[in-house]
This record gives sequence, C-alpha cells and structure tokens, in this order.
Amino acid sequence: MRWMRTLTLGVLAMSGGCTESKVAEDLDIVLSGRLVDEAGAPLSDALLKLYRSENSSCAFAAFSSSWRSVKTRADGTFEVDLLGADTRNGSIARCFVARSPEQSQGRRVSAFFLIQQSEVALPVVQEWTGTLKATAAARGVSVGFRPLSATHGAGNDEHVLYLHPSSAREAWQVLKATSPVLLSDYVLEDAEGLKASIITTRDVNAGGVTVGLTYSSDDVVLPRRALVPASRGAACTYLNAETPCRVTNGDLGGIVLFQEGVREVAVQLSRPVVPRKAVLRNFGVTGTMRELVLEGSADGAQWMPLANLLDGAGVQSFMEVDLTGTTPVSQVRVRATPQEAVGALRSLGQLSLFEE
Repeated sequence: MRWMRTLTLGVLAMSGGCTESKVAEDLDIVLSGRLVDEAGAPLSDALLKLYRSENSSCAFAAFSSSWRSVKTRADGTFEVDLLGADTRNGSIARCFVARSPEQSQGRRVSAFFLIQQSEVALPVVQEWTGTLKATAAARGVSVGFRPLSATHGAGNDEHVLYLHPSSAREAWQVLKATSPVLLSDYVLEDAEGLKASIITTRDVNAGGVTVGLTYSSDDVVLPRRALVPASRGAACTYLNAETPCRVTNGDLGGIVLFQEGVREVAVQLSRPVVPRKAVLRNFGVTGTMRELVLEGSADGAQWMPLANLLDGAGVQSFMEVDLTGTTPVSQVRVRATPQEAVGALRSLGQLSLFEE
C-alpha cells in the first residue's frame, strides 16, 4: 500500500523509540502548518490526517487508523489545538505524522515529527509530482523523473522507485534510483496495468523541530510488455503449499508467508528448459544464512548450482539474477542453509524463470 511504503521510508526520519517528553501533560499546544501544491499554490479545504505512535518511533505497524484530521483554510494553512497529554505516552514523547490526502494521480506528502514545545510550526508541506514519464524500450520500459531537488531546491536525491499492480503490495523496487530507470522485460513480464511511482525523503529544521518529510510522486502507467516466464503456472512444493501454486501464478504483487522451518521451495516446470534468468519478488529469510542458492535438476535427485543468492548485495526483497546453468532442467529450487537452527525462508511472492 502507498501509505505503508511512505511510512517505511519515514521511519528513517524518526528512528529513536524512547525519547523523553519535554512537555507537561496540561500544557496547551498549537500545531500549525501550510499545504501547497508543487507550484506553491495553496491547497484549500484539503483533509490532512494526523497519526501518532505509541512511542517516539514512526514505525508503520503502530498505525491502524488516523488519530485526528484537520481541513486546510483557503490559503492552505491549518491549525490543531492539543494538550501535552496528547503528545506523550507516559514519559515518552510520541511520534506524529501529518499526511496530505492522496491525489487522484497518486501523489502525497507526509511530515514526521515529535512535539516537545508549546508551539510547533511545520515547514511548508509541498507536494511533489516527480514528473514521471514511461517510454517503451527494446527490452523493457524506461522511467524518467525529475528529482526532488529540481523542484524543491533541496533533498538528498535518494529516490526509490516502486512498481505496483492492483494488489496492495509492490511488485518491484529500485533503491537509489536515478533517472532514467530501465525496467527489464523480466521484471515487467506480461502484467497489465502496472504503475510506477517514486518515494523520496528529506529532513527540515523548523523552529528547532526536526521534521522528516516523505514525498510520494504521481503514478505513471507502464506500457504492457509480453514476456511470459517458463515457470508460469508451474506446480511447486514446500510445507503446506497451495494448489495452484501461488509463487508461479503471475500475481506480481502477491506474497506467501511460509510456515516456520521452511528451507526449500521447489518448482516443477512443464517441460525441460535451460533457465538463463530468475526474478524473485517479496523474498525474505529469517536468521543468518550460510548458504542460499538457486539450483536446477533434471530428475529431482541430482542438483546443479544456478546462482548464489548471497553474492553481491546479499539477500534482497527483489532480485533479478543471472543463472549459470547450461543443461536443461525440469525442476528449480530455492534452498537455504542457515548458520543456526532458527534460520529459514520467510516469504516469497513470485519465482519467475526465463529461458532467454
């Protein structure tokens, strides 16, 4: 979900979870700010939602629904009256999030902050469109965008690109994205209606208050591609696996959360192939791995290495992997060998295998 992705990045702005509150419970507090669009024009009558965590960390798991809401005035300003007791949980300061309404194009901005004084004036909360443009390329789609610093005059320009289908979870992510981003046909497959968006963050100091700002861009619809993996619809084997197999069904935003102790997921292909590329989505492990590999087999008895998933940047949620096999295989498996007994595979969305 867009809100979940926004909060995941916003956590970086307020990572401490046990900051002592500096305000008395009966203190009158005024929280104010102003919401504008990317061009600086005020956004009037816009409903901002306020969230607060149980402690000083803006961990997304702490938010199930908004705590309060406030509408902006004609000039885009807003104001909320609070008590000190609203801003603390016992002696600990709560983290607050002010979130703008999501526009029809997808953009949204969120501000993360602690309240440690009687007057908190947030910096101007300014939308960011990103100006995304998607162009079909020879073997994929190129997504161009304008970095935050180009329109807001500041920002660390560390952007994260997300692909999202109609389902809640993302289908892909590119960390530290720079424009343009080339998304391969292996990543896009033949999915219809895929959209791309970008999230970026920056910190601003306003009157002694450090505010973390997280910006979500407008969405851009990607041209549909036509590459179908050889593994599409293949049967799979793991503890309590469902039929049909959920990790080969083409749901790029899906995810399977494995039961405790699963260390192997095998896919039975409909015909022998020489796999050249593998794509793993929403992939995760628990514990520290001694070995994490993709292997292929022609008979289910003898297995040959195809890729070491611990190479390079190590285990990532989204991986596009070159495979080294040269002979046809009818089965492919992900196999984990943990350093300690508690390690295992945690999740997998899709395992897609390609011949070319």
